[in-house]
Amino acid sequence: MASRIELNPMVEMGEEQIESLYGRAALSPAGPITAGSWGSWQLRYTAGSYGIDENGTLLVAWRFASDWGRPQTSDSAAPNYMSARTDSRSCQVAPRWDPKGYIRPWRACLAIDIFDGALLPGETIIITYGDRSGGSIGTRAQTFVEKAFCFRTLIDAQGSGQYVTLPSSPRAEVVAGEAERLVAIVPSEAEIGREFDLVVKTEDGWGNPATSYAGTIVLEEKSGSISNLPDRYSFQPNDRGVRRIGNCTVYRPGIFTIRARSLDGALAGESNPLRALSTPGSHGPFWADLHGQSGETVGTNSVRDYFAFARDYSALDVSGHQANDFQITAQVWEEIQEAANVANEPGRFVAFVGYEWSGTTAGGGDRNVYFLGDRGELLRSSHAQISELADLATDRYPVSDLHEALAGRKDVFIIPHVGGRPSDLANHSAALEPLVEVYSSWGEFEWMLRESIERGYHVGVVAGSDGHKGRPGSSFPGAGAFGVYGGLTCILASELTRSAIGEALMARRCYATSGQRIIVRASCERRPIGSQFNLDRPPVFEIEIVGTDELEQIELWRDNELLHRWPPVQERRPDQLRLSWKGARVRGRARMARWDGALAIVGGRILAVEGYAFDSPVEGVEDWDAKRVSWRSITTGDTDGIIVTLEAQGDTILAVETPLVSTEISWSELGQGSKRIAAGGLDLELRIERRPMGLKERHFSASFRPADCPPGEQAYWIRVLQGDGAKAWTSPWYVTH
Repeated sequence: MASRIELNPMVEMGEEQIESLYGRAALSPAGPITAGSWGSWQLRYTAGSYGIDENGTLLVAWRFASDWGRPQTSDSAAPNYMSARTDSRSCQVAPRWDPKGYIRPWRACLAIDIFDGALLPGETIIITYGDRSGGSIGTRAQTFVEKAFCFRTLIDAQGSGQYVTLPSSPRAEVVAGEAERLVAIVPSEAEIGREFDLVVKTEDGWGNPATSYAGTIVLEEKSGSISNLPDRYSFQPNDRGVRRIGNCTVYRPGIFTIRARSLDGALAGESNPLRALSTPGSHGPFWADLHGQSGETVGTNSVRDYFAFARDYSALDVSGHQANDFQITAQVWEEIQEAANVANEPGRFVAFVGYEWSGTTAGGGDRNVYFLGDRGELLRSSHAQISELADLATDRYPVSDLHEALAGRKDVFIIPHVGGRPSDLANHSAALEPLVEVYSSWGEFEWMLRESIERGYHVGVVAGSDGHKGRPGSSFPGAGAFGVYGGLTCILASELTRSAIGEALMARRCYATSGQRIIVRASCERRPIGSQFNLDRPPVFEIEIVGTDELEQIELWRDNELLHRWPPVQERRPDQLRLSWKGARVRGRARMARWDGALAIVGGRILAVEGYAFDSPVEGVEDWDAKRVSWRSITTGDTDGIIVTLEAQGDTILAVETPLVSTEISWSELGQGSKRIAAGGLDLELRIERRPMGLKERHFSASFRPADCPPGEQAYWIRVLQGDGAKAWTSPWYVTH
């Protein structure tokens, strides 16, 4: 049965009638399209019997999440050049790009305006994305996979501003490229003698599952302490790029990693660390991405695909699906709840029922709402994109109304976060909001924790992806609005059930990372992360960190002042420079700061250059020679940079130029320290330093007692920095002296 599209409240038409009147669209080549590939695609529109009148418009809209190359019409030799032409002799066409041209989630639009006449029935408009006729490389396709990427084609035939969607709007599958990475995932903790699973997966250059990979890999653990680990495995077609290998057992205490490499030597990877214990503690580590969306609202693919990806491909223990409330119809809410309940399997995988309360910043800003049961009450911030108004009375706005409606309940909790609408922390419920989100694909938001501490709140920290690309737990930024790889939360819970995970989160017994499975085991006076208690002496901290790379610095903070760091003094490389930059423009959606720049050396010579903490293939070192290095980079609160090996004397000059700050300094002035230059915005900063040598190992442990304990309550928390730029933050201990 043909679907029906409502043109206005009075008229409904079938697909055939719509296309007879408004026209058809087709794409060539029709697909599949390799994610992130450069190419040229033509969209051909043939007018229906209405034609398109003078001042009418043809729109081709993409979903908000898409990072397809932004069309431009000014330079035919440059990437992403787009052209539009018509065979009409009765009108002209003019293309323009409008990033807010239509209704969410179909925001980004290519608009073709009709002028100097009308487009007549049967006449065509041909749009060429990535027109190569003038020397352009083409256009870069969306960097993430999608079952049915849609070029949503809409017609305003009468020039009235009212658009009709063509049922024939072209769709094409976006598929992964060839494997470029091997990734191995193991539990962060395992009991000696108990079986655990190893997940091995392949990724293309943009982080998509390389589903066509059919190679053979070799697996090894150098100490020989893990039994039932196969020597090798050959990927099969039904693996689709990921294989779960069960029945592995570790038989002695220690910290272990498993290395994977392809038999042909083209791919290699190392697992996250596994900590083997003879007697596990009462609270085991479970990894979570609590925040993301699917195609039912502003994301990609279905909510069922979303939970399956989190569990099977990202090897997560816990996931939440947080759709924007103002897009959730009653039917979609039922689908979300059902999908979460089907995916939820105590002991194996926890899927929370939840949604994102998406009020404007003036009304409190974004909040994620989670329920511990099978169902939840959808209390929207608004019905902004919902035409069904039967339940309009259930809306709760501003956020204080939401807090009031949920007050006293023990089966729900809320996490403020920063995405499109930053949470206003002046609005806070101590009973319902035990946590804040300090990291996601949108960027780094440590200010959420710092401001909460200044306000006297008792909150812990989480990180997630807020991913819109259907890849919870493995959320790469791609080439669009997202700035960094998505974060992860490690939850220290008694068991893998909704109630136990919820209890741990509400007790703040968790820590956040920038996406790496860094092990943080720490206590304050033998109390776990997130505890609140009284003490009449300086507290004793026991800290153990196991990184996924060499550890650079471990910091203990008291409120918002650095209390102690390890190592106390950084040794520095005499022959290497680290140049880094960080921060965001603002707290809101326009936070992205562009740092494209160059370093010039006068009186010295560059020997080698490597990137530091770049987040995607569109960033990184562009070019370098003995005297100069250039790069492309954006930051959204995070840090990027370069590491330069050089020959330098005391009078060697380092000249840095970026759009935000430029400076010069001599090698001798730099000495053994660093130079920092503030650039405004939200912690925007350029830093020049001789490269820190860090702790020179991945495993760190220490016992520490501060020299003093000021009266009153203090929040103590730990921040971990790795040599590769990865970070971890613990929830604070709240200690009253």
